[in-house]
Amino acid sequence: MGTASDDRLTFLTAVAVHAEIEDLIPQFKRRHRIEVDVNYDVNPAVAKRVMDGEDFDVGLTNPWYVEEMIAIGRVIPDIHVPFGRVPLTIGAAVREPEEIASSHEAVSRILSNADSIAYTSTGTSGKTFLRAIEMMGLKDQLRDRLRPMGAGEPPIAAAKGDVQYAIAPLSRILAAPGIAPIANFPPELGLNIDMSMFVHKDSRREPALQLIQFLSDPEQDAYLRSHGVYRYELSR
Repeated sequence: MGTASDDRLTFLTAVAVHAEIEDLIPQFKRRHRIEVDVNYDVNPAVAKRVMDGEDFDVGLTNPWYVEEMIAIGRVIPDIHVPFGRVPLTIGAAVREPEEIASSHEAVSRILSNADSIAYTSTGTSGKTFLRAIEMMGLKDQLRDRLRPMGAGEPPIAAAKGDVQYAIAPLSRILAAPGIAPIANFPPELGLNIDMSMFVHKDSRREPALQLIQFLSDPEQDAYLRSHGVYRYELSR
C-alpha cells in the first residue's frame, strides 16, 4: 500500500536528477507543509523496486517503465506526467568550453581519441551510451577503453583523473564538482533520457498530485533548463 498522509509523502526518484530534486523538495515542503522522504536510485532500479512491490507514493523514472507499471496495476493509470528530458553527455576535467559539441562528427572524434571512458553499468545512461556507440559504429573501436562503474561513479573518476571522460546525463555532469560538459550526443540519434512521474495505486491522490503538480509547474522550467533538464511531452 502507499504511504501518503496529509503531511508526509515517500518519493522514489531517479538519481539522474538528484541535485534538482534536492533543490526543489524543500521549496515544496515550505509551500505545502508536507514532508517528503526521498529515495534515489538509477532509473532501471527505481522501476524494479516499484514492480517488486515497494511502498512509495510518488515515483519518477523513464516513461517506458511507467507504461509497464500501469499494465501490471502497480500505479494509477491516469496519472503519468512528464518531468524532464536530459541529454546524454560527455564530461571531462577541463574548463567548460564556450560551446558544447553536439554534431555527429565532433562526438565521434572525441570518443575515437579517448584513452578511457567511464559509464554507469546499471543505469539508463550507461545502456544508452552503449547503444550510442553501436549506432555510431564505434563499439569495436572503443571496447578496450570502456570502464563500467557504479551509480554516480563516472563523474568522480573523471574529476580525479582516473579516466579521461565520464558519460552521464547532462544534469549529473553539471552538478559534479571538478568536471564540465564538453559534448552532448547528437540529437538526431534520439538518445535523450526522458523521465516522468506517477503515483502508487494505493497512495492518497491529493497530496501525491500536489507534489507532481509542483514539480511539473512551468515556474520550475527556467531553473531546470539551467541544470540541463528540459521539458517534453509524452508521445501518445
